[in-house]
Parts: sequence; structure tokens; C-alpha cells
Amino acid sequence: MSITVNLKEDQSVQVTDQVIETKPPARVAFAAEGVITMTRDVLEEFAGSSLRPVEIEMAIGESETVNIDLSKEASLRLDTVDIGVESPDTNDLSPGMDTIPSSSDDNSDVNNTHPGAIAFTVEGVIRDTPEEVRKPITDASPRLEAITFAAKNALRSDGGSGTDIILEVSLLGYGISIHRNGVIDIGTGSDVTDVGLP
Repeated sequence: MSITVNLKEDQSVQVTDQVIETKPPARVAFAAEGVITMTRDVLEEFAGSSLRPVEIEMAIGESETVNIDLSKEASLRLDTVDIGVESPDTNDLSPGMDTIPSSSDDNSDVNNTHPGAIAFTVEGVIRDTPEEVRKPITDASPRLEAITFAAKNALRSDGGSGTDIILEVSLLGYGISIHRNGVIDIGTGSDVTDVGLP
């Protein structure tokens, strides 16, 4: 199963700022900031799933786009992922996870009806990008248009060093792990920092 998030049309995702540029020898570097509206229903739908990015679509003109296939030679590497949480009753995003209260005593119906938001900043690079994709991006001002994920049942790790995970949080009772290769694992129950929406 695959899921495509259209950043231009999806009202739950707003990208407020982004920079995309080519870097030698075959890389596309990017940085993006934005806000995602999040509810318990959304997390419940993907609980127990692993979402792997398989394609990124970029607009390079009014009606022209280019696609980068991440299931072939090109590969995604995230350098940093930062998040902040906004509750339904406030206008300001929290500056960090340390100031965010737990949602363990919250009413789930309230969370479903009145969603909060996650502000995010993501920086990374797409390596081994084919030349036919890099060339039109170099000569344009590309913008992220859509991201397609392959969804499958999450596989449990054997422990390992854990260095592949760059962000691990618990949100509304669901554990979310973001790996350096862009994979997002969503599970139930977690011992990591809770950034629930009050």
C-alpha cells in the first residue's frame, strides 16, 4: 500500500518555508519548515505501520514537475528533525519538548475534535540523484509538491546501536520514531518523551 501526501492540496500539512538546491557530485539538499495538524484518529490509522518514503515530487514551474524515485539508486538522508507542539487552545508553538505537558489524562474525544499542531523543521539530502532530475532542478526554483510513502507493518529492531533513529517521541499515546533514512515507525506505547497535545 502507498500513501501520497500532496503538500499543496492537503489542508493538514502546511509548508511555510523551504530551500532546495543541487550539490555536487549527485546530491539534492533541502530544508523545510511547516506545520502538521495532528489528531488521535490519524495516528490510530497508521498504528503499527512503518512508512518509507519512496518518491518525492518537486514543482519546477507553473505546470512542470520532476520525480525522484527513492526506491532505486537515489536515497534520502535526514540530517536534523526538530518539532514543537501547539495545543488547540494556544496560538504559540512551544519552543521545545521540555515545556510540553503530558496528555495521559486528556479526553480522547476532545483531541479528535480539536486538533493541535506540530511545527517541524527538517533538513537533509537526497544522494545519488539521477542527472536527468538534477539538471532541471539546478536551473529552476524547485518546490516540494508531494511525498509518497510505502506503508507496511512495522518490523521490530534487534536492539542495535540506535544511531539510525534521529527523533523518538510519544504523541497522544503513540510512539513515533523517525529514522535517518526517512522511515517513520508508528507504534502503540512508548517510554520516550511524551509530547501530547493538551
